Amino acid sequence: MTTIPPLPEPGNQSPDDRKSMSLRFVLQAREELKVGNRLQAGEKAWGAVAQYLKIIGEARGWQHGSHRQLESIGRHIRAEYPDFGSEEFADALSDAYHKGHRNFYENWSTPGEVEDVVEGVEKALPVLESLASEAPRYFQITSNSERRRLVELTGNHELQVGDGSFVGFSLRHSPDSANGGGQGSSPT
Repeated sequence: MTTIPPLPEPGNQSPDDRKSMSLRFVLQAREELKVGNRLQAGEKAWGAVAQYLKIIGEARGWQHGSHRQLESIGRHIRAEYPDFGSEEFADALSDAYHKGHRNFYENWSTPGEVEDVVEGVEKALPVLESLASEAPRYFQITSNSERRRLVELTGNHELQVGDGSFVGFSLRHSPDSANGGGQGSSPT
């Protein structure tokens, strides 16, 4: 039996605290599955993903206090780092929210579906961990949905379709330090 790490002290959480909570949640999800509590198992699986999305959001200075904002961070990193994640990775993030978290409130998912969610999250966590330490990449807004997502995360209502950022629209990374460019230009 794997030891479940203790919760960090209340207050502002460091990235290491969030990683520890993520591990705790995924281990708890496994324990909940063993006793047949698929509602808690799915919620814990979502919590494990949410902690890494918060790490990424905090590192970039983005809003990350709501479920919607966390889902937006997940969508953005899938778009910014297409080579990091397969369709399986994207499905795991989506399923953690749509089948894991929502099931907590609605009781829609079968035990097998929740077990698939937990397994997907277990596979996705190493990818999320590597993305959390990865520098932001160039990103160009190509649609209104991407623009709305980045406005929500950054609070910058001036963003337009066609705008680009060498730091993925991070508010904490200097555009001058990434590929020698700034926002609005495309990579060379």
